[in-house]
Amino acid sequence: MQTRRITRCAAVAVLSGLALALAACAGSSSDKAGGAEEQEPVVLKLASITGDIQPQLQVFADEVARRSDGTLRIEFEPDWRRDDPNAERGTIEDVKAGKVDMAWVGARIFDTLEVTSFQALLAPLLIDSYELEGRVFESEIPTSMLEGVKELGVVGIGILPGQMRKLLGVSHPFLEPSDFEGQVIGGAKNELSVRTFQALGAALEGLPAGGSLEGLDATEQHLAAIYQYNKDAKYVAANVNLWPRPLVIFAGEGIFESLSPKQQTVLREAATAAVSEALAASRAEDEEAAGVLCRAGLDFAVASESDLGALRRALEPVYAELATDPETRSAIDAITDLKSEIAASAEAPACSSTEPPATASSIPDGTYETTLTKADWLNTSSGEDSPPVGVLTMTIEGGELTILAPNGEPIHEGSYTVFRDQIESREAEDYAITARWSFDGKALKFTDIGVPGEKAIPETVIWASHPWTRVSA
Repeated sequence: MQTRRITRCAAVAVLSGLALALAACAGSSSDKAGGAEEQEPVVLKLASITGDIQPQLQVFADEVARRSDGTLRIEFEPDWRRDDPNAERGTIEDVKAGKVDMAWVGARIFDTLEVTSFQALLAPLLIDSYELEGRVFESEIPTSMLEGVKELGVVGIGILPGQMRKLLGVSHPFLEPSDFEGQVIGGAKNELSVRTFQALGAALEGLPAGGSLEGLDATEQHLAAIYQYNKDAKYVAANVNLWPRPLVIFAGEGIFESLSPKQQTVLREAATAAVSEALAASRAEDEEAAGVLCRAGLDFAVASESDLGALRRALEPVYAELATDPETRSAIDAITDLKSEIAASAEAPACSSTEPPATASSIPDGTYETTLTKADWLNTSSGEDSPPVGVLTMTIEGGELTILAPNGEPIHEGSYTVFRDQIESREAEDYAITARWSFDGKALKFTDIGVPGEKAIPETVIWASHPWTRVSA
């Protein structure tokens, strides 16, 4: 890697006393005017287990570029280990093995690897507002927790604040201990979350990103992730903030040691400097998601102070166990003191009667085309007597989406809404197509098609076989 070459050559230059040796080794060369070409930036690949780049991570990447004057850059590798139920554990192993330079994972995963330094950040119902989360991150508490990742053979770079995790109930809200009795909750499965739900009388089942809620009574998610379940569950416990979602950034030992001390400092200082904007991004993401969920008809239920008190009493055995670790107990005490000092209410989004109408401005209006062939329909068991073959046309305008067959007959007509990289196009009250989308300036691509009933296969062929090329605005 270039950084290793520069480091070795710098040592040669110092030992020999020849400044020209350093310039030559670093890859510099003189142009015709006698000047020197700029050194190419060092690019670090950062694995992201999500398809969309978390705004908190983008803030970090921007800080790295700014503080290094563009000589050090972060390049994201999205959808790392996609569809892997153990993506976070596997990603840590990938970084350790040098398969990717850096990565981020949720702090929650580390206690499954016997690293318990982050437990105080994740203690149930402790950090329950963005104001408190901000104060905690302004302190030295999260930074000191990073030392724990050394045990896994990786180097901690920084930790950023994330969104509050809440409960989405399928048939009822989860506001008091009795709501949890005998229930099955789907979510990220780690040691602390398992003990938390057990203390409340519920069982936790691992739910991979985008997994089905079938057989579950609820799921714990941040608001932006709840949107994908808006047709399956309706009850958000608005102010029952289980824990925040801290994002831990780390690098492989080899790649980190190959960087110069200045570059190492840039990475860590960039993570620290990104905290304030990352917190603002988390709050903004919640606000945006809440508006979308309100328009989708979800119910934001609020627990009373009595309900919250009962939940905390039920969780006392969890806190007693956490307190057996001196460092965790000290951090929980420090966070509790901050919580008493600021006396902020638990974060509680609510629907208003003036929610703005849904918009679809994220996908450019226009006419798009794709071509289906007979080969696209082979072995699909689509049930179509004469599936459309030829050029299909998709028109997107003013929140309406229409797909026409090659003969001009409509295949799909409906209104659509977009939330980040997700689209829902609804033909009727009980029939909607969902998908993830991306647009590269020329072509619109759909993946992860979700369709009710027997039309799943034909709709997937139509929407996702090939990109849709934009032919006119």
